[in-house]
Amino acid sequence: MLKLRKNKKGFTLVELIVVIAIMAVLAGTVAGVTVTQLNKQTDNANANQAKKVADTIFSEWIENNDISDADMKSALAEAYGSAVDTTNANGTKGKTIGVAYTAAAEDSSTPATYTVKYVGKQGGNKGDITYTVTLTGGVVKA
Repeated sequence: MLKLRKNKKGFTLVELIVVIAIMAVLAGTVAGVTVTQLNKQTDNANANQAKKVADTIFSEWIENNDISDADMKSALAEAYGSAVDTTNANGTKGKTIGVAYTAAAEDSSTPATYTVKYVGKQGGNKGDITYTVTLTGGVVKA
């Protein structure tokens, strides 16, 4: 007859699986929160960069009132490199800042404007930011 051991040492397979499952749930939760916080920080940094781009456009425009759109885009590319996308008004989501130019209306009812836009990494429109730059109104957060 088999004798039962009175002094059992170690864990059963079920106990080990339960502990591993709890650890997996905790690790998934921590990873999700970490990614969310990283996205928020990226959006905050790029929103600040978008404000700097808008301020740069305004100061260049004030200094050189007759600056062409091509020269402005060239100056932005020189100052900010690949962080600014002058070909896509929205930029690349979570990566680049889009800059678009709208010429003034011929009847002078609408002034020339630059729109600086960053589309955030966060879900929805949480990280999005847009600035409108005009000679008369300066930099305005839209």
